Amino acid sequence: MKLVFRKNDQEEITVLQSVDGNERTFIYAEMIKVLLEDGELEAPVVEGDFTEEESRSIKNMVHEINKVTEETLKASAGSD
Repeated sequence: MKLVFRKNDQEEITVLQSVDGNERTFIYAEMIKVLLEDGELEAPVVEGDFTEEESRSIKNMVHEINKVTEETLKASAGSD
């Protein structure tokens, strides 16, 4: 799953989820399911007039989500 971040002309940000190229409304629970099944999110898509700082922040957030997921899954596997 990829998270797709879009900023429109009114500076409104929309977050979608893209699975196999199909975009749909972002649902937090779906993201958690994917993380538990796949272990990570793909690199995010950032579209629109985001600043370099905003874009970097979004990419860092996904990286941190993946890092915590990996650590959590490893700890969970070790406790079985």
